[in-house]
Amino acid sequence: MGSELKVEDLTRISLISNPMISKNGSKIMFVVSKNDLNKNRLKSNIWIHEKNEYYPLTKGDKDLCPAWSNNDELISFVRVGKKKFSLNVLKIGSEEYELITHKQGISNVKWSKDNNRIAFISRSTNKDFIEYSKREAFVIDNIPPYFNGEGYIFDRPYNLFTVSYPDGELNQITNSKFGVSSFDFSPDGDKIAYVNSYDELKPYLNEIRIVNLKNGEDISVLKDYSISQVMWSPKEEKLAFLGNKMEKGYSTHTKLYLLNLKNNEIKQIWGGLNRNIENSINSDVRGPSCNETAYWALDNNIYFLVSDQGRVHIYSTNEKGGLKGLLTPEEATIDEFSISESGTIIAYTQMTDNEPKELYLYDGLKSKKITTFNDELVKNLAKSKHLKAKSETGEELDYWVLLPKEMKEKNPWILYIHGGPKTFYGYSFNFIFHYLASLGYAVIYGNPHGSDAYTEEFADIRGKYGTIDYSDLMNIVDNALKQYKNLDPDKGAVAGGSYGGFMTNWIITKTNRFKAAITERSCSNWFSFYGASDIGWHFASDQLDLKYPWTDFDKFKEKSPLFYADKIETPLLIMHALEDYRCPYEQALQLFTALKNLGVETRLALFPGENHDLTRSGKPKTRIKYMEIMADWLKRHIS
Repeated sequence: MGSELKVEDLTRISLISNPMISKNGSKIMFVVSKNDLNKNRLKSNIWIHEKNEYYPLTKGDKDLCPAWSNNDELISFVRVGKKKFSLNVLKIGSEEYELITHKQGISNVKWSKDNNRIAFISRSTNKDFIEYSKREAFVIDNIPPYFNGEGYIFDRPYNLFTVSYPDGELNQITNSKFGVSSFDFSPDGDKIAYVNSYDELKPYLNEIRIVNLKNGEDISVLKDYSISQVMWSPKEEKLAFLGNKMEKGYSTHTKLYLLNLKNNEIKQIWGGLNRNIENSINSDVRGPSCNETAYWALDNNIYFLVSDQGRVHIYSTNEKGGLKGLLTPEEATIDEFSISESGTIIAYTQMTDNEPKELYLYDGLKSKKITTFNDELVKNLAKSKHLKAKSETGEELDYWVLLPKEMKEKNPWILYIHGGPKTFYGYSFNFIFHYLASLGYAVIYGNPHGSDAYTEEFADIRGKYGTIDYSDLMNIVDNALKQYKNLDPDKGAVAGGSYGGFMTNWIITKTNRFKAAITERSCSNWFSFYGASDIGWHFASDQLDLKYPWTDFDKFKEKSPLFYADKIETPLLIMHALEDYRCPYEQALQLFTALKNLGVETRLALFPGENHDLTRSGKPKTRIKYMEIMADWLKRHIS
């Protein structure tokens, strides 16, 4: 059934990301990253494709976030050093130079139309800021005090900065208390529209503001939407934005809207789509990227990603509302993209379930694959089989099965559950699945209710955790065992991370059908998650469809697997990063302590210096050790 991946092959995969096409469409910059085992970190460089060849453009250890100037003559990129970030500029064929350095990070880099300014988002500090490691005490007035992947952030919100080119004069443009998340230059370069968070307790609510770079005037033009991106129209009189009104809480799909700046009229474009205008497919082999979800081209079309039934595609639309599926591969995912100024040429990365991302080019007529970094490594790698089960509602459930190279007469298998819950599985590359298959396990993975890439109604399981999603997952397993008679019902395991970890915890309180379980970065107790997680107070209330733990005590308890620990008999491996601020590691400790007291076979694996994204972007030695610990647990219990 194909070749196999070994655990050390994680460091052989090239991670292709962040395709940035030049305005005229003749060149493409992209990022190539690789896990360096000796330095125990990810190394990244900017590459360029032109005239049918591609080659490295920069020489740093961690270069990312490339951006073209509007005349295609200059390139900017971010270089990450040990204790600083720098914004570097180069002209192709010339030496790069450092424009500025900045301690608090640099992201979302864009050039103004006249190429005299570069804008970016960074965390901001006041002049009296003291590094956290040098403080005797943290005096905190805001929540959350920390954020996953970033550490303590309570007195350094995201704000918008500009730097003049070529003299490098740095200015902070906004003074947001709770953070700026997206922005776009006006076509004339004199104004910037940006997305601002204004409510500490409701960080999902945003406003769009416009700041005049000439006189400093800063006005709000729209409020009370949840907004992920803002774009300026080529003719300047309108803004487009991706967002929603949170009608179904965090289950609500992102939609495309137009805001007329002359009369403040808001219009939703193509309201009948009922798919999410976001990319939320799962993959554990992604490189760093600063690409956006949508772009507004000079042809007056808006191009954007859509998650749809196990895939991610590129669609286009315009003010008249016509919708066109532009790039819609059947068994592949388009992970990120950028377009030429005219909208006729598209650079994008694409992956499948048995091929990591590579760079592709669409010239307006046809697509072609540009890079072949991973072809030899994954040559003949097995494909997953797409199948369908039935939900108790009668709806079809997409799921996939990846079989090992050699099937046994009684083969062990693993049900793997994705996080979110509003993410999804499908035609994307997951190293862990192929590694497990190389060890002889069949891997079953699918999309129960709560998943993205279907309707809002399908995604909405607020207040229903552990009910229809549990039933769906059991139906997927039942269907897989029916389809593959060689899968031994007595040699099954269940695993998952984040929400998938919650469901793993929940499942083993309800059934003993699994002979082993692995819960990763999980939630076991909604009470402590509410107060300790960086998103706890708003996410828990939304997903449980409750208000406060102190007013809805019985309901919070009812949905917490910890309070059913006495029902667990399945041997459980608990895996958690010590700097996980999304699902803090106290979630793991509570469950581990309970099971030890109850005499249930359990093991706790903690990972210092890692966060909630360990299995996707953790240090390579840690990721390899992580998979080896999993493999040992499975070998002991279901091999």
